[in-house]
Amino acid sequence: MHRSSFSGRFWLPLAFAFIVVSAMVMAGCDSQEQQDEFVQEAGATPSGFAQTDAAGRIIEDDENDWRVAPIYGGKVRFDPAYPNPVGGDFVTIPVTILEFNSIQGGLALRARDASNNLRTLDDILDASDPGAYIFRFSPALLNRTGLVRIFIFDRLGELVSYGDLMIE
Repeated sequence: MHRSSFSGRFWLPLAFAFIVVSAMVMAGCDSQEQQDEFVQEAGATPSGFAQTDAAGRIIEDDENDWRVAPIYGGKVRFDPAYPNPVGGDFVTIPVTILEFNSIQGGLALRARDASNNLRTLDDILDASDPGAYIFRFSPALLNRTGLVRIFIFDRLGELVSYGDLMIE
């Protein structure tokens, strides 16, 4: 009986390819699970905030604010909103893009207004180049006071970061 050379010659590379693809799929699942958990945490009730002065200096930090989503880790950084708490002034949120083309199509800053509608507060239309960017908006757009969760999305609607703002 003639034995096929297929089993000996192709088995090892085929097994290696299967292992590599399986590892990539499992890593993708882990990343998606981490992203889903991040989104779930963002949907929780706001609690605490990074207190800052009018120049952006952190007075009291909140480690849960302005974290970066797992899928954007190492590609973008957010500094806390300032001033926080805020009265009628404009609020600034600094953004640093760390890698070329890591944010396709820009970023959108959103929050829920007094009617619980998700409103766009500001956009960074092109954030494909590394460098410093800022969001700037008036909290009067939200027509509410108290602790408000602010969200940052990419143009595909994926959550990139979030933080809490105390509007007085």
